[in-house]
Amino acid sequence: MLTIDEEVRQEAVELLKTLVGIKSVNPPGNENEIATVVKEFLVTNGIDATLVPLGKERSSVVARIRGASSGSVVLCGHLDTVNADEEKWSVPPFEPRINQGRIWGLGSADMKSGVVVILEMAKLITQNNLTLNKDLVLALTADEEDGYQGAASVTESGLIDDAKFLIVAEPTAGKVYCGQKGELWLEVVFSGKAAHGSLPELGVNTVLPAARFCLNLAEAANKFREHKGRGHSTVNIGQFNGGWQVNIVPDTTKVRIDSRIVSDEEKRMVVDLVERLGQEAIANTGARFKAKTIAYRAPILSDTSNPYVQSFLRAVAGNHSQAEMEIAPYSTDGVSIIPKLAIPMVIYGPGDIAQAHQPDEFLELSSLYEALEAFARFFNELVIR
Repeated sequence: MLTIDEEVRQEAVELLKTLVGIKSVNPPGNENEIATVVKEFLVTNGIDATLVPLGKERSSVVARIRGASSGSVVLCGHLDTVNADEEKWSVPPFEPRINQGRIWGLGSADMKSGVVVILEMAKLITQNNLTLNKDLVLALTADEEDGYQGAASVTESGLIDDAKFLIVAEPTAGKVYCGQKGELWLEVVFSGKAAHGSLPELGVNTVLPAARFCLNLAEAANKFREHKGRGHSTVNIGQFNGGWQVNIVPDTTKVRIDSRIVSDEEKRMVVDLVERLGQEAIANTGARFKAKTIAYRAPILSDTSNPYVQSFLRAVAGNHSQAEMEIAPYSTDGVSIIPKLAIPMVIYGPGDIAQAHQPDEFLELSSLYEALEAFARFFNELVIR
């Protein structure tokens, strides 16, 4: 049976320090270095692993441990991180440091700690000569932070076609998510007329209606209703680009919107809302408005009665009662896997997404230890005795 002792915990911390110290920011990616280190770790521990190429200097890793019967449980984590503006960090982002029970560094929470949990589980299962009731497959991907293309190439490779259950080890602050919100990206363009900045009355300034549109959209989004177990849809105005020179009336303003939605119905609601507010914003201004969807990935909702889902929920709960089911507010590699394989998924891993994508990212080491324990309990249920 799998047990998590002090030796395992310390090895996990050292492995995490190694991975955080490898620069794998995306863009551009360059995940080959970290992918090679991960593959070597697996092969050294007697686990078959292969690199799945994505592009120049970019690879994912897929490994498999044979079980007692056909089908597999897939553990998924990504190897890339977002970029870091090092001047805004008070600690070096690629020189992991431990202080007051935390490890600091880029990717410590999102999600090299989740990758470490996956690797440690594979090592322990192999070390202890345990046989699970299904194959265990590791899918450690490139390009999650930009376009999920690593997970897409792994899915297209056929290496996980027999999957019965997917676990994505993203940071969840101790929760288990049984799905995730959809990801809807929109671009809206306000078009007007340029003129000399000293004669603004001769032009049509697009910054003004665009600003009104953004304020009204943010206000409307604050009133989106709550859905039990799913939360509420959200809107983030992520980019606002208007004008090109201070002494010219801006004839074009582009706004990009990131909406995380709880259902396909709410996708239509957000698209309709954007169109309506855009038209209202240009009324009596002489400007024009156009909106388009630039990316959409549907929400994922798992069958919570599935035996694997139930087993995982029990494992994480331990001696505590299970919390109400929720879905993740963010997106994961599941968007490139679930539509093809149509299997249940859960999201659970060390760390908190609130620490991700910002300077001075850190991980509470206690959350790493808790995740190791939870995964060990889950796999102990799958061991053939």
